[in-house]
Amino acid sequence: MTTPEQPPRRPAPPRPVPPRPEFAVTPLRTTPTDSTPKAVTVSLTAWIGSFVVLAGIAGAVTLDLRAVRDALEASVAAENPADSAQDITDTVNFTLIASGAIAVVLILLALLGIQLLRARKMAGLVTLVVIGLLSAAGGVGFWTLLSDAGDATAGVLQWAPLAYSALVAVGVLALFAPGVSAWLHRRR
Repeated sequence: MTTPEQPPRRPAPPRPVPPRPEFAVTPLRTTPTDSTPKAVTVSLTAWIGSFVVLAGIAGAVTLDLRAVRDALEASVAAENPADSAQDITDTVNFTLIASGAIAVVLILLALLGIQLLRARKMAGLVTLVVIGLLSAAGGVGFWTLLSDAGDATAGVLQWAPLAYSALVAVGVLALFAPGVSAWLHRRR
């Protein structure tokens, strides 16, 4: 309080502001980005590569179809000497047609899985894993079926089905890399 005899008290000059300490905040987790993980790109590239190898196998068989048929017929005849020539021819025809049809179905289902994966659906990952397991097993099975005809296609049938299976395996395994599942769960 001021009285008439006392002049009002002057406010004290402000104190200088102390310097602020330097600090930095580091997040516990990295901030999620919306970019496609490298593992997804690796997976899609491996799948496309497997399609190219499969097309190469189909081309090699088509170009040397007579030689492939002859080698397969000789192999089946050696394993089953009591079968008639017509039965052996039918078995070889069925093997080639069924292998081609299964390959087409697996490619179409893999393309569906790729589209679902690119749309960031978990169903794409599941589809590619299931189709990948079936495709890798089919590639090894095709290799064992046509191993006797490997010389007929300049050796393509000796290594290409295994390369196909390896590419499919890379395509599937890449989907289990860290970050892929989180990327799928984040919606655009």
